[in-house]
Amino acid sequence: MRDKNDNLRIKRVSNACVLIQMGKYAILTDPFFLNWKRIGIKEEVAISPKELPPLTAIIGCHAFLDHWQMQSLVEYPHNKDNVQVFVAMKSQIRSANKYGFNNAEVLQWGNQRTSGDLTIEAVKAQKMMMWRVNNYVLRSGKMTVFFGSEARDLKPLSEYRKKNGPVDVAIFPVNAVHLFGIYQLVMSGEQAVQGARLLGADTLFVIHDAHPVIPGLIHIKSSGDDADKAAALINDVKIEVVRIAPGIQWAYHQVN
Repeated sequence: MRDKNDNLRIKRVSNACVLIQMGKYAILTDPFFLNWKRIGIKEEVAISPKELPPLTAIIGCHAFLDHWQMQSLVEYPHNKDNVQVFVAMKSQIRSANKYGFNNAEVLQWGNQRTSGDLTIEAVKAQKMMMWRVNNYVLRSGKMTVFFGSEARDLKPLSEYRKKNGPVDVAIFPVNAVHLFGIYQLVMSGEQAVQGARLLGADTLFVIHDAHPVIPGLIHIKSSGDDADKAAALINDVKIEVVRIAPGIQWAYHQVN
């Protein structure tokens, strides 16, 4: 059993946007505060940007509208110059700068930055169509969180574990969005459980599970239910699947 301090809290905002608090550090992922009709995520945005605490960092996995809305942070109430912004694509830097977040940079796979004893590392995800996707690993004290809002491929997770050891919590999508019904964009629930297991995580925190079906364009082929079923079939280790509504704060408690 790994000895861990219980200092990790995660609050879902909506879709892939979550507020991760690791001790005194606050990290916002994939800003999503404007659920426009054309996006149509089937859950409410739980909090306003005005309710955010002072952020240490914002991380973004790619630039599509359901993951990256820097315009929604215009009313962020704290000093934007104190926020480090880490992204996968240059277009994300431009939008961050446009809305007052000037401390922004692209992190290539394998690059890492530190703030105090918080380390943020960009790790391999996948390239798809016009986008390069980042996964991220957050480390503070004895706690390690793997965040992949658009994670799809399992091989990079296995490679990461071999080089770096296990993580505690994996945050993954589960609805297996397919473009035109044939091109998979993100993990299914079963794949998310496999990914958490490959990483050695005792907890899978579920995101990206409320997209609408758009006939002929967007197909949804999985859900958090499939993650629950897959985790229940594992006999040799226990992986807790955390599924919470937007606005609810969850605190980490070690499972294994």
